[in-house]
Amino acid sequence: MKEITAGCYFIAAEAADADTVVLLHSSQSASSQWRQLMQQLQGKVNLLAVDLLGYGNAPQPEASAHFRLATEVPRVQQALQAANIQTPVIVVGHSYGGALALKLATEGAIAVSKLALYEPVSFHVLPDDSPGMQEIRTVSDAMHGKDATECTRTFVDYWNQPGYFDALPAKIQGLMVRQAAKVALDFDALLNEPLSLKDYARLQQPLLLMTGEFTRRSAQAVVRSLTTVLTNATVKQVPAGHMGPLTHPAEVNPLIIDFIQ
Repeated sequence: MKEITAGCYFIAAEAADADTVVLLHSSQSASSQWRQLMQQLQGKVNLLAVDLLGYGNAPQPEASAHFRLATEVPRVQQALQAANIQTPVIVVGHSYGGALALKLATEGAIAVSKLALYEPVSFHVLPDDSPGMQEIRTVSDAMHGKDATECTRTFVDYWNQPGYFDALPAKIQGLMVRQAAKVALDFDALLNEPLSLKDYARLQQPLLLMTGEFTRRSAQAVVRSLTTVLTNATVKQVPAGHMGPLTHPAEVNPLIIDFIQ
């Protein structure tokens, strides 16, 4: 695996005309979350794994009172340029990375042939008074005014289960706490993205939309909303929670691989 620019990793396929798969990770993660999937796809497709701003080896985002998904777009564009990829790509995204993938494809910021998304957290498509939006705003509000450790505990336990953060090794806890400020920016971007369901209805590419059987109400609500407008979407449920790509790769990865191939 070659690091073609800071925090962007490329593995070329054996065939010169192979498809390219771009991998976008969730908040509080990095491109390394896709390591097992990359091992399974290596040699069959070109693989481009991107650390999003503030995670892994990516640079920190510039300080901004209004961070938006648009700030992440140039990073993905530059990674494709560095890998010399000029043909439409397949985008695989999880959570925050899935929401970014939808934006990239909808706005034509990059040429996308297919999308495989596990619970894109595009909270902005939910009505303000809906239970899903109220739930995620409660989580977001609970993170404000607290120190980085408590914010991280709130975030991690919400997407996993109570006590999950405290059970992690101290080294992992420390890494997550250092990323707490970027998580807050991610929330800001997801809740305030200007694209709407009407915009996403323009997507015509084949789309695999995966969801966890035991996920949170907010993520379920987003998936349900998206399925009302994404006419080419195939929905698959996995016996997992929101972190399925990390906790249940044996169930998630085959769905992605079948869709890609």
